[in-house]
Amino acid sequence: MPSKHNPSSKQILLPVAIALASAIGLLAGYKMNFINDNISLVQLNKTTMESHQSSDGRIEEILRFIETNYVDSLDENTIAVDAINHILNQLDPHSSYITPEEYDEHNEKMEGVYTGVGIETIKLRDTFYITQVREDSPAFEQGLQVGDAILSINEDTISGNKTSFRTMSKLLKQKGASSIAITYKPIGEPNEKHINIVPAKITLQSADLSYIVADATAYLKISRFNSNTYEQFIKSLERVASKDKVINLVIDLRDNPGGFLPETINILSQLFADKDKLLTYTEGLNRKKQEYRTTGRQFFNIGKVAVLINENSASGSEILAGAVQDWDRGFIVGQSSFGKGLVQEIFPLSNGGALRLTVSKYYTPSGRLIQKSYHSEENTFEADTSDYTTMMLNRTVIGGGGVTPDIRLEDDYNLSCYTLYDYIDYYIIDEMVRSQSYDVDINTLSESGLEKFIDREFVEDVDKLSNRCDADTDRYIQARLKRMQEGMTSYQQFLNLDDPYIMQALDLISDKKSTFALLSEEN
Repeated sequence: MPSKHNPSSKQILLPVAIALASAIGLLAGYKMNFINDNISLVQLNKTTMESHQSSDGRIEEILRFIETNYVDSLDENTIAVDAINHILNQLDPHSSYITPEEYDEHNEKMEGVYTGVGIETIKLRDTFYITQVREDSPAFEQGLQVGDAILSINEDTISGNKTSFRTMSKLLKQKGASSIAITYKPIGEPNEKHINIVPAKITLQSADLSYIVADATAYLKISRFNSNTYEQFIKSLERVASKDKVINLVIDLRDNPGGFLPETINILSQLFADKDKLLTYTEGLNRKKQEYRTTGRQFFNIGKVAVLINENSASGSEILAGAVQDWDRGFIVGQSSFGKGLVQEIFPLSNGGALRLTVSKYYTPSGRLIQKSYHSEENTFEADTSDYTTMMLNRTVIGGGGVTPDIRLEDDYNLSCYTLYDYIDYYIIDEMVRSQSYDVDINTLSESGLEKFIDREFVEDVDKLSNRCDADTDRYIQARLKRMQEGMTSYQQFLNLDDPYIMQALDLISDKKSTFALLSEEN
């Protein structure tokens, strides 16, 4: 946890020494992201570590000389962070220093649970507005609604001033708080309201969105792999599948950045009936080869499988897609994935931050390393572009640069669209406030209206929105309004109605030919 007092200069400089030691393999402690039952990926040799630390303390020594002798005053924390980042920039794109503040947020995302009230907010002009209320959350039970303005938390005024998101979030997530006092103003009402909310454990949704999309076919969205994603995946299947009937799956991994490896492996094991199939393996200079295989404990009768990926599908998403492709188990549809084939471990530091360090590489069952090329200050890596063959049909697949889909599709949602669509929730909330009504008429919202709103409220951002977005912006505005009014499932179902990725996946699954026959045709 972050320290509540100002640390001494020695405490500030200590993370530098620890990070430096970690970067050359002198590990003082660890917490691993990637864990396999009964297997430790790190064997800590304390004697060797202490020997190295006692024989070479030049980094800490130099920093101490600077601290006690430099001619001008210095911000020791800035120097420490700069020194850490300079070292890590020489390694690879994914090794990084996590500040104490960021570490709390990182743990929340990875653990998939946080203590809070269950709302999402934006700050429009100088006021925080609710854009999402989780069902069955403390906020939902207290009657908070999308569009309500949050004015103060525990008598700390947060609107009408420059309160940051991080400050507001901390006020809502006060650990150990028995109750949180919130003052808010509902839309269309003249007076403020005051409530006391008891914080509760809120589960982050990562794989709980599923529905029947076609006959005997379910759509399932996995947004990331945190520590409870597999549990959510199973519950999602239980909602749409029975154990005695075949269910086909469309697994949507678009924009999924990855996460915990064990969660990915557990989900993959549900796609294969056989035991001991190799799903991936990891290996590094200081890490022995570790194989991850299917368990043979399949709970549902899963038929055909289509996996959707795009250029933002990374890490765990690529492990899942790569295993499905290498075993010719299903169809990979979309764009080439991100190309992250490096495994990181988290090493907590004494200041409350952590070191995220790349310790190994992962490979698909056919032996592909899908890491794309990168260049750092002292390290250049060129992607492996060799040809490999799949395990069952001997189809040709390519290493490096991500997972190449079996069926490649173009995507209208380019970077310009993602940037533009960041403003849609602001636009909808602004319309609610302007009309003083929760029930915004979709006919009052349009792409041209969004552009005018941005010109008026975010004039400093207009230049970065100059590139063209070819996607149907009006449709996406409708979808975001549905998310606010009806929830995530309605939002995703609406988007999926004419999604070319979904339609292609359904065409493949509905074909009477077998998966093997269709994949042989594609190759």
